[in-house]
Amino acid sequence: MKRIYFVIVAVIAIVYVITEVRKGKFSIKESIYWFIASLIMLILAIFPNLLDSLATFLGIGYSPSLLFTICIIFLLFINFRSSRKIAEQEEKIIELAQDIALLKEENRKK
Repeated sequence: MKRIYFVIVAVIAIVYVITEVRKGKFSIKESIYWFIASLIMLILAIFPNLLDSLATFLGIGYSPSLLFTICIIFLLFINFRSSRKIAEQEEKIIELAQDIALLKEENRKK
């Protein structure tokens, strides 16, 4: 029963990402990471022993800790990318504000 629940949640996540991209609320480039995460969630829901095997292969005694570690790394990666994009956008905003100020000054002189 739990397995079915997690499969449904993963499918809903995939459908939600695709729907948001189609509506234009989410860029394709950014949605790729969320789509991959949803697919991994679906694979782990269908094959729960895969996580145990991977944890054993990596020498991790408690397999849920591997899942949490993967999730934390993924979220840190997404957070870093978002922070970088915000910094780039702030630079562009400052540049645009300066350009507007220069254009206003030119208009006043005319």
